[in-house]
Amino acid sequence: MKVLHAAETIKGGVATVLKQLVAAQQSDPARFDIKCLIPADQAEELDTAKHENVICWQRKGRSVAALFSFALAFIKTVWAFRPDVVHLHSSFAGVIGRSCLILLYPAVRPKVVYCPHAFSFLMETSGGKKRIYALIEKALQPMTDAIVCVSDYEAEQAKLSGISAKKLFVVHNGVPEKTPKPVSEKADGEPVNLLFVGRFDFQKGYDLLVSAMKKVPRELIRLTVIGDAVHGTEKIEHLPDATYTGWLKATQMEHYFRQADALVIPSRWEGFAMVPLEAMSYSLPIVASDATSLPEVVKHQETGFLFKNGSVDSLADILNGLKDYDLNEMGIKGNAFFSANFTSQAMIEKTHALYATITK
Repeated sequence: MKVLHAAETIKGGVATVLKQLVAAQQSDPARFDIKCLIPADQAEELDTAKHENVICWQRKGRSVAALFSFALAFIKTVWAFRPDVVHLHSSFAGVIGRSCLILLYPAVRPKVVYCPHAFSFLMETSGGKKRIYALIEKALQPMTDAIVCVSDYEAEQAKLSGISAKKLFVVHNGVPEKTPKPVSEKADGEPVNLLFVGRFDFQKGYDLLVSAMKKVPRELIRLTVIGDAVHGTEKIEHLPDATYTGWLKATQMEHYFRQADALVIPSRWEGFAMVPLEAMSYSLPIVASDATSLPEVVKHQETGFLFKNGSVDSLADILNGLKDYDLNEMGIKGNAFFSANFTSQAMIEKTHALYATITK
């Protein structure tokens, strides 16, 4: 089976998913012949791909010229490679790729798998924009054989927006299994080591965390923050008692996951975040908002805690009470839940089964 993966950008969770799919497909050359069309400036993100399987296009921001460059590279690649399956990753690639396939039809008609990695109409934006995004998705359905939703929440919202349930398939994101961190015994009065990983932006709720931490006595929580502002010119408040590392490579983050007692995710919305899965793979309990797909990952007072989305007081109440819970036991339960539902192997097998279904 010839598979073309195409993306307009692969930063973040898209790269994590793509790396795992590509590694699995390359390791089975009897079943798969693959190509990956990705931006040249992000090629190092896809470090599991063999050089001969990568086709780069020049991306200079998200300009009209850059999108045209992607469209041209996509058409050339599809025409030359003649894939059986085109797997489009994220919304821009989904719109441009499927539009280009309309131009190529019927000379070339591969099966199309589209994963928005969270539909654009799920963002907190105006109702008018949401309706436009939903209309675009519905208009492109005829050129789509399968739409991969990364959460049950996303699939339900897609149905409510008028997308055909017959084309929707839920494949939860997954990450590799790890050796869980050892159980840590804390001395009386020792603070809880809390970890935040992500962008300092509105979606990720960094501002909520800052406000909540101001309501927590310093001796209760020791906060470590991995990440940074989206744009270097933004003025972001830093908590004086927290440790800030900036952005780290994946290989550098294991130390922080193993040193933490819990992970906090104050996001206002998520498609299906990879960071909580990473935390669960190390047996970390999670403090998260009850937004969008997060309740599919966090079971309240079992594998972690859910606070009311957008509520500083709700988050602060949970942080103030962390010391009263057995976080080790919660982490163990979270790891078992992860192993049963969110491993990379499960994600890969479901994706390959979907390919087989649409190419019968």
